[in-house]
Amino acid sequence: MTRTDSTMTSTTNAPTTESSKPNTFSVAIVGGGIGGLALALGLLKYDHIDVQIYEAAHSFGEIGAGVAFGVNTQCALKLIGPHAWGAFEKHATPNKWESHADVFADHIVGQGEHEGELICSQKTKGGMRSVHRAHFLDELVRGVPTERAHFNKRVQSIEEKQGSPVVLHFKDGMTATADAVVGADGIHSSTREFILGERDMSVHSVFAGSVAYRGLIPMDKAVEKLGAEYAQNSMFLCGPGKAILSYPIDLGKILNIVVMDFERPSWESEKWIMPATYAQLDALFTGWGEKARSLIALLDSPSLTVWAMRDDLPAPTYTVGHVAMMGDAAHATTPFQGQGAGQAIEDALVLETVLGRVGDAKSIANAFAAYDQVRRPRSQRVVKTSREAGRLVGMLTEGVGSDLVKIRQRLETRMHWIWNRDLEKQNAEAVALFEESL
Repeated sequence: MTRTDSTMTSTTNAPTTESSKPNTFSVAIVGGGIGGLALALGLLKYDHIDVQIYEAAHSFGEIGAGVAFGVNTQCALKLIGPHAWGAFEKHATPNKWESHADVFADHIVGQGEHEGELICSQKTKGGMRSVHRAHFLDELVRGVPTERAHFNKRVQSIEEKQGSPVVLHFKDGMTATADAVVGADGIHSSTREFILGERDMSVHSVFAGSVAYRGLIPMDKAVEKLGAEYAQNSMFLCGPGKAILSYPIDLGKILNIVVMDFERPSWESEKWIMPATYAQLDALFTGWGEKARSLIALLDSPSLTVWAMRDDLPAPTYTVGHVAMMGDAAHATTPFQGQGAGQAIEDALVLETVLGRVGDAKSIANAFAAYDQVRRPRSQRVVKTSREAGRLVGMLTEGVGSDLVKIRQRLETRMHWIWNRDLEKQNAEAVALFEESL
């Protein structure tokens, strides 16, 4: 396979810093998940960038179910462009009750003498807005011309020689070339291996000591079992070593349930998603209250699965030469702050902003270095604090434990630094770093 030049569908041009008439260069995006497609949509705004997507599967697709977007992620989608924002708007599902409009999640005690007591309402403008992953991805895909997507292209190796385009070698024996490569290829990233080197201890993700059981429940069934207020709004049931998050998706037709066990000592399987039995799940919540038992009962299904929670050790860099990584490839995280997809979309925003200002392919490495300097500290802090968030709602934090006053004090504001990031300022910082490096 060789790179093909295609006519851009967008005529929107952002300013460049090197030339009023920049030279055309090519960007290969490895991986067509939410992050990769968001980046592609951003790059399609620039007439001088030829963007191609190489996806390992036979079609675009997402595993998992619901994904919650905070205000930072929503802002990033707006800045990337109208199609990215429109894809979200079409499928965004808020809390259904007006009284919960600005609540990201109500945290409630799930067992013991304080069962049913509200610990904290985490509040943010607009509250939690979630989407069904697959439906959101399908909508993003509609904005990418079909000739720019290449399937069954699993990267085997990457070759970069100074002064020459980067070469992608695929497992089917074909190759592709590009002036720049961005790895959006997930937690088992070939791009990460190339950037860090297989001997680097931080190249592979690690088991985070927790697992999650997931399920999608028809909303009418959930309302019958849980009551309308609980089923139709985002709720976090907390207790010693465990928690259950639930929130509506698919425009309120479905309740997404995630059951978390923060005290799993190890994960033996090479696979990170395994079949599970209801008996296993039921035993974890012995002694919990009625609401927890009702949520668990809703997951009684032969299709029940358990997911190993994995995250990345901090990488020393997200880029080398004309190759960069983003999203889970760069900073895979546990889901306890709802920021996995959000941080990938923030990556996409900064990448498209700095690449849009490249006037000559020779300065791609400078653009990637600016992206790395801006995005690495924030995204790696998200990984670290996400683990901490799990221990907090699981009442395992040292010095806090099950003290509801201390949990409340930490929950109320702990997400503000994530949600309230000035993303336009973040972009400006990356552009300034890029310009200073030329």
